[in-house]
Amino acid sequence: MTDSKTNFATSEKGFLEFEHIVQVNEPENPTSTDISRAHLWEGLVLRARSPQRFIEGIECFSHPQNGECFVREISAGDSHFYEDVTLEHESRVLTKTQRDKPQIHAESEATIEEPEAGYLFVRFRYRRELPDEHQAVDIGEHLKAAYARLDNDAIKLIRVMAENDSFTALVN
Repeated sequence: MTDSKTNFATSEKGFLEFEHIVQVNEPENPTSTDISRAHLWEGLVLRARSPQRFIEGIECFSHPQNGECFVREISAGDSHFYEDVTLEHESRVLTKTQRDKPQIHAESEATIEEPEAGYLFVRFRYRRELPDEHQAVDIGEHLKAAYARLDNDAIKLIRVMAENDSFTALVN
C-alpha cells in the first residue's frame, strides 16, 4: 500500500481543503495480498459507523435513519460533533457536520476508485473550518498530516481485517 498522490489546497481564509489518494492493492507486488472492493467497502462502512475502532480516544454513537444515511455523535474529550453520514454502496462515504449544532463546519469524503481491474485506491477529501486562534501554529498543516496518517492507518487496518475476515463489529 502506498500513498500515491497528495494534493494540498487551502482555498478560503479560515477553511482547509485537502485531498489525498491511498493505494489499497498492489497487483504488481507478489508479496502483497489484494483485497476485494467488497471488503474495502465493508471496512470503510465500519470506519464510518464505528470510528472509535480506528481512532483511539474517541467515542461514537450511530443513530440509524434509513438504509444509506445515519447520524453519528462523536465525542473526543470536551468536544462533541454531530454528523450526517451518507453511504453510496461500494462507492463513497460522505460526512458533514450538522449546521444546526454549535460546532465547526466540516465535510469529508472517501471514494473508492478502480482505474484498472484489481487496482483499488481510496481518494480522501476534507473541507473544514479552521479556528482563528493560534495563528503562530499552522493548524492546517497539522490537520493535513493527521488526516493522511489516520487514513493510511485505516487502510492498513482494513487490509488486516479483510485478510483475516474479521469485520465483526456490532454497531450500537
